[in-house]
Amino acid sequence: MGQQRIGRIQWGPLTFGPGSPYMVTAIDGVDDMPEIRAEDIPRPDQHGDYTGPDTTGARVIQLGLGLRADSPDELRKLTLALRAATQPQRQPAPLQFLDWDTLVYGKVRKRNIPYDAEYLWRTGTAALEVYCADPYLYSLNEYSASTTAYSPAAGRTYPLVYSGAGPAARNLVLNPSFEETFTGETTGFGTNSTRSRVSAESYVGGYSVQHAISVASAQGGTSWNIEPVASGQTVQFGVWVKVPTTGIAALELWWRNQTTTLSTTSVIAQAKPGSWARVFGSYTVAAGQTVDRVSAVATTSAAGAATWWADAAMAVTGSALPAYFDGATGGTWEGVPNASVSARPAGTGRVYGDAGQSGRLTAINNGASPAYPVLRIDGPVANPSIEQVTTGGGLTLDATIQAGEYLIIDTRTRAVLLMGSSPRRQWVRAGSTWPLLQPGTNTIAYRGSALPGAPGQSSLLTVTWRDTSL
Repeated sequence: MGQQRIGRIQWGPLTFGPGSPYMVTAIDGVDDMPEIRAEDIPRPDQHGDYTGPDTTGARVIQLGLGLRADSPDELRKLTLALRAATQPQRQPAPLQFLDWDTLVYGKVRKRNIPYDAEYLWRTGTAALEVYCADPYLYSLNEYSASTTAYSPAAGRTYPLVYSGAGPAARNLVLNPSFEETFTGETTGFGTNSTRSRVSAESYVGGYSVQHAISVASAQGGTSWNIEPVASGQTVQFGVWVKVPTTGIAALELWWRNQTTTLSTTSVIAQAKPGSWARVFGSYTVAAGQTVDRVSAVATTSAAGAATWWADAAMAVTGSALPAYFDGATGGTWEGVPNASVSARPAGTGRVYGDAGQSGRLTAINNGASPAYPVLRIDGPVANPSIEQVTTGGGLTLDATIQAGEYLIIDTRTRAVLLMGSSPRRQWVRAGSTWPLLQPGTNTIAYRGSALPGAPGQSSLLTVTWRDTSL
């Protein structure tokens, strides 16, 4: 339930408000409307104006703080910590109002920490001005919805033969989803990182592994033992991760032999801070090598400690990484459950959507302003099209996205990035309308053409957004 008192405020490594040494004494600019940029022009030879659409300028937030310490030396430490956390910035950073479920992105443009000898025994004051070039107020929670591309029904052919999920596959990871306690097949590493099996966060089943990295610029993660893979074979490795919105500077996948790392790949661009996302990569085992472990490893930023989660690890040999399965989810265990390889025969494990729903998803914006979604398209698909059914807008791409490739579309910045990094803005067809999520319920339709040789329609659209207001 919403509350009027401001509660806790998070800026980088510092928390202001109840339970912290930084009291919030005043705040201005959060619920205020930013300055209006009017499009008004005078009516010639008449009273009044012709008025156009109103848009807003930047939002400016003023924070008043009270510093409380047990001694003058402790007060100095609080002052230095506040000064260090409010340095000039190259890019906006999140300012989170934790008890208001509100997030803004801004830069500290002014900082005032006066010295008053009469009151500097244990208390002090400070004032901050945060400039938000993006004036929107966002929810702390990020929401996501997915759908496969629309594919019209073709009826049944007798005798019935289902292609299912494709060819047979084996998940070589021995303890992939932590439904049982840690076994000898799953190890952690990093002297400044602790691991725990938790039920509060999970992607598959009821549990995941939580990594708590206690210091800045340190590594922590998990290594999974796999059935050994010899030289010449390609090991596809994917794992679902949830990383925080701040605090993680790098995220990598490692292919290893015991404690020797044979190959690494950066997957931080594939992660979706604040929500679950599958990160993946591949490595072809070199001559004389054997891969018997795969790892997911995160590195904290210089700002301090961080916590992240991993679940549903999968390693296969071959040219493509299939959808996740284990012995309890679409496959069978070859040995001890949650401590052995799992296998899935050909033609099983396909999940069908409800009749008439394929190719559509619902996105609810509980804010009062249109939200700019981030769209992710996973191949294989040709000429994908995204339609905002509620408003009639549509975005069509003249492009082919192969299996294993994905495209990120940021509707606010109009960035179109293949594999999250390579610009492909020229793929947007002329006349397209960038979709916005209006306040309330929105229906998004996704269409595309299957590539030659691609069984069924496996392309996926994922829409990510936050509740948005001004």
